[in-house]
Amino acid sequence: MPSTVAVPGATLAFDVAGPPDAPAVLFVHAGVATRAMWDPQFAELANDHRVIRYDTRGYGASPGEAVAYSEVDDLVAVLDAADAASAVLVGASRGGRFALDATLAHPDRVTGLVLIGSNPSGQRFDGIAYTENERALERAMDEAERAEDVDALVRIEVQLWDLGPDRDSDEVDPAFLERAIELNVGAAHWDFAGTPAAPERPAIDRLGEVDVPTLVVIGDHDVSDAKVAAALLVEGIPGAEQARFADAAHLPSVEHPERFTELLRDWLGRHGL
Repeated sequence: MPSTVAVPGATLAFDVAGPPDAPAVLFVHAGVATRAMWDPQFAELANDHRVIRYDTRGYGASPGEAVAYSEVDDLVAVLDAADAASAVLVGASRGGRFALDATLAHPDRVTGLVLIGSNPSGQRFDGIAYTENERALERAMDEAERAEDVDALVRIEVQLWDLGPDRDSDEVDPAFLERAIELNVGAAHWDFAGTPAAPERPAIDRLGEVDVPTLVVIGDHDVSDAKVAAALLVEGIPGAEQARFADAAHLPSVEHPERFTELLRDWLGRHGL
């Protein structure tokens, strides 16, 4: 059973494992998954790190009310509940966005930053050359949302994000496709009506202020704006490193867990984290 922490308007479920005095790593999931997306990394790193993961508000086992809230405040509340004074933040997609916001808002709480397919808050999307497949999938997603067709929405989201707009299901491992669907079905509470607050100063204008080791991970089959974001992050964050997965889309840590864990372990070791 997960632990929980009460925050204004919600209860957040989280897990903690590993030696209490070891360096801490906090995993933040993508919008098409829950904290379960980190199962392989959570189990492996618990051997010598204090590992923490949580379901963000409105996802998985973290129900929430229709109130305004801060994803950064929620993240810090989980760190506090896990007795972690500081941690490396590993965030996928939207989880990376507010991991970056938390790094800027609370630099004393963050020792390192890993961003996977993440867009910085405040990124502008005008001028991005989206493919026709991306535009068609976005239109289909909007139609499914209006029709409240959850089954169709899951199918479209898995295609767009997990497979990527340019791959077919027969081009990926069937076990990964099954896992992608499983994670998506258990992810969002479709009736969740909370309103996340944007940071007063968006990260896109503050990338040069990030002062911790940073790794930017991107899949070659990811969506166009995530690829643009990866380039912006690498260019804007001092000393940022980039790792590319030629055979993955938005969730390389799920599609290729062993390779991603090896990458993460190597990066943590090189930076003494």
